Amino acid sequence: METKTQKEFIDSGFGFDVRLSNVPMVKVRGEWTPKINYNDLARAVLLELSHKKSRLTGNEAKFVRTYFEMTLQKFAKRFCVTHVAVMKWEQAGSSATSMSWAMEKDIRLFILTGLGSSSNALAKLYMSLENIFSLKGMSMNLDMKKLAA
Repeated sequence: METKTQKEFIDSGFGFDVRLSNVPMVKVRGEWTPKINYNDLARAVLLELSHKKSRLTGNEAKFVRTYFEMTLQKFAKRFCVTHVAVMKWEQAGSSATSMSWAMEKDIRLFILTGLGSSSNALAKLYMSLENIFSLKGMSMNLDMKKLAA
């Protein structure tokens, strides 16, 4: 089995681009494909989304909802909005959602709670989010060597 490490790879499997670096690759039926654990990658992406230095996009909000296996109604109820509001956020696609910054902070804290983070990590995240709301979209970059460690 042929293997290599690809310096950069863009994965769009979560509904938005995630730029991966140092990606282990394996040749399958003549095609190079990432040799990564997508469950671990999904958790790493969620962690990055919770700390993202720009607003969540509609596709990212949908990824959060589907990762936690929540229907539109259940997600809406959890955040005290209508399912129509959640649909509107998700319909923003690759653009920032129209949700309030307070709502977005709650979703980010929900992510950390769902990943089993400590109360100290939650408090730290909350403090770091205080001034992010004004930043525009930024791409996500994950180093696969760090994820594998």
